[in-house]
Amino acid sequence: MGLLGIAVLGGAACGGPPPVLPAPTADVERAVATALEQNRLGRTTRTVFRWNLREPNLRAGGRGVARVEPPDRARLDLFLEDGQSLLAAALVADTLHAPEGAPTEIVPPPPLLWASLGVLRPPEGATLVGGAASGGRLRLRYGLATGDELRYELDRGRLAGADLYRDGSAVHEVSLERDAGRELPREATYRNLASFRELRVEVESVVGVESYPADIFYPIGGR
Repeated sequence: MGLLGIAVLGGAACGGPPPVLPAPTADVERAVATALEQNRLGRTTRTVFRWNLREPNLRAGGRGVARVEPPDRARLDLFLEDGQSLLAAALVADTLHAPEGAPTEIVPPPPLLWASLGVLRPPEGATLVGGAASGGRLRLRYGLATGDELRYELDRGRLAGADLYRDGSAVHEVSLERDAGRELPREATYRNLASFRELRVEVESVVGVESYPADIFYPIGGR
């Protein structure tokens, strides 16, 4: 369950708008600083996973590879069951790079794509406008320059989900399943609520590597 189901459960149950969280306090701001440190890219890795995509008129799946390199680079490749490349895209800070015509709509927008990797990374210029900590949970709200709002949910210091709100309604959400002692989430689910699209990723293996050539983070083709 993402923030839509956790942080705003009361408002959703009543059919009204999400409740407004209290403004950040000094304690919350300290908790945010700790959370940012604990939920970042810690090492360079290569992750192999299975993915499944569901849309109203489409079902697809296959395997994929995520290559991440601190502090702010990640490459994502999706392959169909027959080995054909479906998507090659890379995150560099807050920008998603992909070949022209690539189906980037099937993956989350950059802040939520970082969240799917277990990384708490509000985009540059985001402003912390609300937060609440209770019972091991930390809920954060960030205002974005676009007028949208980004909401994070952390459970005992680890990122559990994120939502992007537009005009008071959630339009994108990511929820995570995590295992104790593992840096990356075991499973991540992205939902585009407006398009009724769901992308589910299940990790198969994670290995540490030394580094990657810089050019893989600026994909031209489906390498």
